[in-house]
Amino acid sequence: MTANLFDKDVLLDLTVNIIPLAIIAFFTAMFVVFNPWADEGLFGLVLQYTLMVLPFIALAVLTYAAAKRIED
Repeated sequence: MTANLFDKDVLLDLTVNIIPLAIIAFFTAMFVVFNPWADEGLFGLVLQYTLMVLPFIALAVLTYAAAKRIED
């Protein structure tokens, strides 16, 4: 295995996971800045961020695992 896990070929293969990660990060940032459901209370806020952050974390872990498998 090489020293650099994310070389050009691996990044090209992982583009299908990196693009959704960027989309989720963009919408999470927009919801933090604009907060469209500010009057929903604490439960709505926690639910909103949970439904965005947990898939982001899961997809990031999956992307890292895929990169290790592709490299091997």
